[in-house]
Amino acid sequence: MLNKKFLNLRAFWCGSNKKAIKKLLRIKNLKGLNELFKRLNCLRRWTSITSDSRYNELDKQTLNSVIAYMLASYSENHGYTIKWELFPKITLYRSFQKTYVNYDTKEHTIEEICALKTIPLSAFDTAVQEFIEECTNKEFSDFITEDILGSFEMTIYKAATKIATLVELQEISHLIIKDSEIYTRKLLEILESIEEFKYIPGVTEFSHMDGNYFKLFSEISKLRNQNRWAVQPYLINCSVLGHLFDTAIFAYLIGMEYFEDNERLATKMFFVGIFHDIAERWTNDIPSPIKNKIKGFRDAINEYEQIVLEENVYSRLPKFMGEAIRTIMIEEPSNAFLHKFMKGADYLSADAECWRQYDAGSRDTYFFTSAIMGFQMHLWKKDYILPKHCQKLHKYYFRYARKSIRWSIIHCTIYYVLNYAFQAKN
Repeated sequence: MLNKKFLNLRAFWCGSNKKAIKKLLRIKNLKGLNELFKRLNCLRRWTSITSDSRYNELDKQTLNSVIAYMLASYSENHGYTIKWELFPKITLYRSFQKTYVNYDTKEHTIEEICALKTIPLSAFDTAVQEFIEECTNKEFSDFITEDILGSFEMTIYKAATKIATLVELQEISHLIIKDSEIYTRKLLEILESIEEFKYIPGVTEFSHMDGNYFKLFSEISKLRNQNRWAVQPYLINCSVLGHLFDTAIFAYLIGMEYFEDNERLATKMFFVGIFHDIAERWTNDIPSPIKNKIKGFRDAINEYEQIVLEENVYSRLPKFMGEAIRTIMIEEPSNAFLHKFMKGADYLSADAECWRQYDAGSRDTYFFTSAIMGFQMHLWKKDYILPKHCQKLHKYYFRYARKSIRWSIIHCTIYYVLNYAFQAKN
């Protein structure tokens, strides 16, 4: 693995992409992505049947990305050439597609509606690109959509979404088991949609519901049941599973800025983000203050996480797949130089989660003091790395939370003063 200094020197001598990166990471684009995450978190799935808010598109994008990485690794092991740099772009494209164009309407329903008026499906791709450009800018839209439509990698991702949907159906089957007709119809629909992707190496194995791959996906999917900020009075769900997608995209943006001539490394950081907390399926989300307060506890947790990953992931998969996953685990020695960047992405995700609570109406100061202010302290001490353009988003969160608290205090003060004056008058 190339080290940071070499990458920066190479960027200096070969001519960097600073101007291009600046256009990609303008504050408008960062805010547009933040709004995208909020929409993904709010967009519920399985609305046509009984389900709950745990099933949302933010969590689904994480599960899609996990399966897509493993499908691509499986295909690569079978001789296919994979353009890994396309996957972060595809996930963002599909996220915009879901939250601005398709919502929770099924693809086959859209196809049937369009057939009535001979509307080309390509019109929806055009609409997605237009929405991306409206929410960000043309440079970002062009960057995201370049080379992804019709690519083998897009096909892999679509196959992954079908398998992820099958995983979710199995999870919620107890909610619809009384109506076996609905369950059977849904199951047949999904299995039929998977059938068209069977030519992709791994799809058959991954969609076998008694196989180790499917069981692993089901375990990772359960991270949607673990809420972050669990003891705080939050207003919207904030799962560990959804947190992985936030972190992955932020890690990708950090990589694009800091390692500005190495898109491949930024892509690796995206997948490191997707997988970085999967061990919490077996350990749960232990808050950082506790990890730091008890001497030796953090090291013990890290060691225990390696044990559970070995028992529940690596040892249950073929050797080539275990090795493929190890290469994007932050605990691996070869990835040690990425640690400060990944912690920066991790905290930026915490910023975004707190911002969602404030935006939804919460004025609990814990979200400001513990997360956003805590991150600011780490940045002052240079514990973590957040490049200057990505810092714009953190500063936006910081100002928003501080302003919200100030207005909340003013509002309460005015209320009590007027209430006191009214009582005194009467």
